[in-house]
Parts: sequence; C-alpha cells; structure tokens
Amino acid sequence: MNAHFPVPSRSRPDPDLPTSPPPVYAGEALLLNWAHSAQQGMTVTFCLSSVHDLASHPFKGMRHGPSGQRLRFAVVQPDAGDEGGVGETGGGGRPVYDGEGMLLRWADDCDVGMMVRFLIDKGPDGTRGLHPFDGLHSGRKDGERLVVAVWAVSEDERVLDPRHLSRRRPFHTLDATQQAQILCRDARFSEWTRTNIARLLDDPGLRFGLDGLTGYEFASEAVRRYCGVRSRAELKCDTSAGERARGRLRQLMRAYDEFVWGPAAGR
Repeated sequence: MNAHFPVPSRSRPDPDLPTSPPPVYAGEALLLNWAHSAQQGMTVTFCLSSVHDLASHPFKGMRHGPSGQRLRFAVVQPDAGDEGGVGETGGGGRPVYDGEGMLLRWADDCDVGMMVRFLIDKGPDGTRGLHPFDGLHSGRKDGERLVVAVWAVSEDERVLDPRHLSRRRPFHTLDATQQAQILCRDARFSEWTRTNIARLLDDPGLRFGLDGLTGYEFASEAVRRYCGVRSRAELKCDTSAGERARGRLRQLMRAYDEFVWGPAAGR
C-alpha cells in the first residue's frame, strides 16, 4: 500500500531547520473499533502493524486519558489489491481522516498486540457530524487494513519531536499504592465510585459515614474500605493481607476500566 503524508503545518517552513520532526508512528494499522457516544465523543482504536523494528510501543509513556497528548493524524484506506508497503512517494488510496485529536489509551499485550486509541476532535481541526470511520469494517479478524501517520503537536499546534517529549512511567509499572492515589484523584473515578457504591460495598455498615465526603476524600475512603485496608500504603505490604488487598484493587480497576473503555476491542 502506497501512501505519503506530508508533515502537517499551518505556517511556512523554517529554512534554518534541516528536517521536520518525525512522526510518532507511520505505517499500517488494523481498525479494531470506532465509537461515537455522548460521554466520550468520537473515538477510534487501532492495532499497529508496522512494529517489527520497534523496540517498544511508539506511544509508551505519553500522556493519555482525559488530558492526553495532543496529536495530528492522517489515515488512508489503500486501494483494493495494493499489497505494497508504506511508500515515500505516491498518494494512492482514499483519505479517511486528516485532523487533530488526543491520545486516550495505549496498550501492548500478547492478545491484541500494540493497540492505541484516539479521541477525534470536532470542529474545523477535526470532523463535523458523521464519524469519519463510519462504514468501515472493524474487529481483530475483519477490520480494515489502513495506513496511519501520527504526529505529536503542542497546544499552539506546533509539530513536536517525539524523541524529546516528556514521558512518564506507564500506569501498570507503578506500585499499587501509587495506582490507587492516581485513581482517587480522577474526578470521573470518584463519581463512578459514588454512583456504584452500593454495589461495591454491599454491606450497609461499610458505607456508614461516606455520605459526608466528597471528591477525592470519598474515592480514597471507598477504595480503602473496598480493599480492606486502613491506609493505601498497606497495598504494597509484602504480606498475605497486602496481596489480598492488591487483588481487590485489581478487581476494582477492571470494573472501572470496563466502564470507561467498554469491552476489550474486537471481543
């Protein structure tokens, strides 16, 4: 499949710059899922295919979620029967999307592979009305084979060099105490725990006193009671009680992930 994506720019090129910043990713991708909801807006999920020469996930460590890294990405559906690689010349294929968005999630596992999910902007820098991937086949078996190029951009729309981005430790590498702290500071997680508190803590005695708490305090206390600890620091204790508490935290995070992301892509 042949596709060439020029680096997006709204200004004249700087003659003092020998080259433009490289993309975060440019290559083939499988369309796993696309969705449009009032809660999340327009999203699209890809499985990255051109990853054989990559040492790690290209989006590893980038800000993601409600305040994720701003991106500009271009997607092309290659012409039928085009079996070539991503070329440096030529423009074959149907443009699907060329606009801005945000990094919502990235993951790398044996089941799905290198997965990435984007939020698509609405308006002049994004899309208007119909989801741009509406009508395309999705899924791990029957998803469309597309060509995707993604650049990191700043809030003032400058293209950034991905090698110089500040990257943080992935959430799954943090210890249980740190994970719980991050969750409790998430306003959406706090609201979710309040809405589902009767299901999470089915013993009325465990819910006693929570009504007077709000926001971070409510979420923190709900997590402590759900995990059966007096302090979140106990979550990293190397004891049988600490292991049980971490198991409870994993259950809680799985339930919340299902609320936020829905069923696993393609399942």
